[in-house]
Amino acid sequence: MSISSPLEDEDLLREIFLRLPPLPSTLSRASLVCTRWRRILSDPRFLRRFSRHHPEPPLLGFFKGSRLRYSAFTPILDPPDRIPAESFFVRFLHKHGVDWELLGCRHGLAVMLSESLCEVFVWDPLNGQQHRVPFPPELHDVKRESFCLCSATVMCADDQDGHVHQDCFLSPAFKLVLICTSRDLKTSFSCVYESASGVWGNIVSTSTTDMVLTLRPGILIGRTVYWLFHGREILAFDTERQTLCVIEIPAEAQHVNSWSFQLLRTDDDSVLGLAVKSEPGIHMWEGIHIWERKLNSDGLAGWVLMQKINQLEGIFSCAFRNAEMVGYDEEFNVMILSTYSGDFMLHLKSMQI
Repeated sequence: MSISSPLEDEDLLREIFLRLPPLPSTLSRASLVCTRWRRILSDPRFLRRFSRHHPEPPLLGFFKGSRLRYSAFTPILDPPDRIPAESFFVRFLHKHGVDWELLGCRHGLAVMLSESLCEVFVWDPLNGQQHRVPFPPELHDVKRESFCLCSATVMCADDQDGHVHQDCFLSPAFKLVLICTSRDLKTSFSCVYESASGVWGNIVSTSTTDMVLTLRPGILIGRTVYWLFHGREILAFDTERQTLCVIEIPAEAQHVNSWSFQLLRTDDDSVLGLAVKSEPGIHMWEGIHIWERKLNSDGLAGWVLMQKINQLEGIFSCAFRNAEMVGYDEEFNVMILSTYSGDFMLHLKSMQI
């Protein structure tokens, strides 16, 4: 009676593959071993199990800069998982032109916008899937004359609790949220596009006093997207209730330049947070203060100062006084800080670099 090799048992192989590290090269390199391994590793059912077994995908790197012709991708993984910095935009710019602004990334998708073309571009940089979405007709026809600035953000089409976002790459479905501000800065408009139907939803509006700060991408908390505005306001768009509202920043931070703000997710990623960095030699305090938007005993929302990061030089080996907050990754809860010595990722929970 012959005894089969453990590697001939496909169920056992699947369990072994399931425990491989979720790095970009892992499954592709394993699939080169033989046809049987490739068949198992490319099975959508296995890929869904693999993504659920590794709910936190690795951070590949980050983009710095907004105009595509000047944007730089900074990879952070070592070879063979290191993504070449030049691989992202060269082909895109050659095919689609340079008049595009990078607005952010979420769930493996990058979103870009061209105001001159009145289009939004959703792109998966790893597998090359791409979608060009024209502005809704109501905004497209009057864009040049009536609006001073537009921005957009992308989100997963499956907004149910418990959804694993690593499954998103198995489906091209997504939602796109567009925000536009009138030229007189008095009104902002927003609406949602669903790729499954190819249709924009109703346009909703609210009174505002300034325009969106495009270098600070919107963040998603639950089903609400938040944007920073130049005028020290935060715009909140509830994609489920289809409502827009304006939130004032903490009174104690009113004197701080809007470039010193960064929206965050706090309290296990369920609460809106705001990081405020002081300007050395100008403000009474120095460092980064982190605020949370919470309900009081009367059920009214307000800002609460939760953390003071004062000893910044102790965290870094370089002088920190001139560091700038240039980005935030909401899935990993890390802040991107730029200094004269380079760019750093600060993990806000552990305060580790």
